[in-house]
Amino acid sequence: MGRRRILAALLMVGLVLSACGDDEGGGGASSPSTLAGDDGTVEGTTGDGDGGEVPDPCTLVDASVLNDALGSDPGSGTVQGPVPDVRKVCLYPTGLILAVEDAANYEVSVDLIREDPLGATISDVDGVGLEAIWQDFGGGLGQLVARGDAYFVGVSVPAEGQAAAQAIAEAMLAAL
Repeated sequence: MGRRRILAALLMVGLVLSACGDDEGGGGASSPSTLAGDDGTVEGTTGDGDGGEVPDPCTLVDASVLNDALGSDPGSGTVQGPVPDVRKVCLYPTGLILAVEDAANYEVSVDLIREDPLGATISDVDGVGLEAIWQDFGGGLGQLVARGDAYFVGVSVPAEGQAAAQAIAEAMLAAL
């Protein structure tokens, strides 16, 4: 698995998350500098999907669940804003990315993924949340995006594959 493919996948996650929603809940990109702290992180972990602050994805899944799904310890995650009432992203040093966003943005995000899959294979996934897709870049690299009632989650894995991403997404949705 080449470093370029990993970077391309991480870029896709960032693009999808930055393209969804704005301060008014619409479809434009938001300005991270106006809504995040000086260091780019956002405090707080409560939310209800209706304008409340989105939960911190770093705290939704117990470390033992991550270890079991990934087969190793991903390290400590760092929460990133940029929009506390729309989305939060948790970045791990191993390349694992967990994201939580208002469910109202799910369709826009999935449409963006389907329009520009970066050479990935996109497939629908049954049994995870209300609806879900898997974006497969090959070699276990991919992301699972699943919608719940109030939020949708994204799980990007650097090499562990769909089964690992699915287990983590299910745990995240259950915690929401």
